[in-house]
Amino acid sequence: MSDTLLRQGIEEFNQGRFFEAHELWEEAWGEAEGEEKRFYQGLVQIAAGCHKLSLAQYSGARKLLDRGQQVLREFPPDYAGIDVVFLLETVDITLNDLRSRR
Repeated sequence: MSDTLLRQGIEEFNQGRFFEAHELWEEAWGEAEGEEKRFYQGLVQIAAGCHKLSLAQYSGARKLLDRGQQVLREFPPDYAGIDVVFLLETVDITLNDLRSRR
């Protein structure tokens, strides 16, 4: 797993720079294999969903967040140093908010 790209992506994501996190994780996704590739896929989808949310593209955000959440549910609570449970809970809160906007 590309620890450098993962960490840089986390830093960008935590600063609210979702597009940048998406780009870093997408690069790592392209280099990864197997389980790691699937993990990066979930991160990329969540970052892209957050980016769409920041652009008020609610339908696209909801779809990407939902897909990313489904992927990351396959992983242990703490994977690659990421608190997956916390991330999924945060995404769930966001999705519930988006669903209530209908």
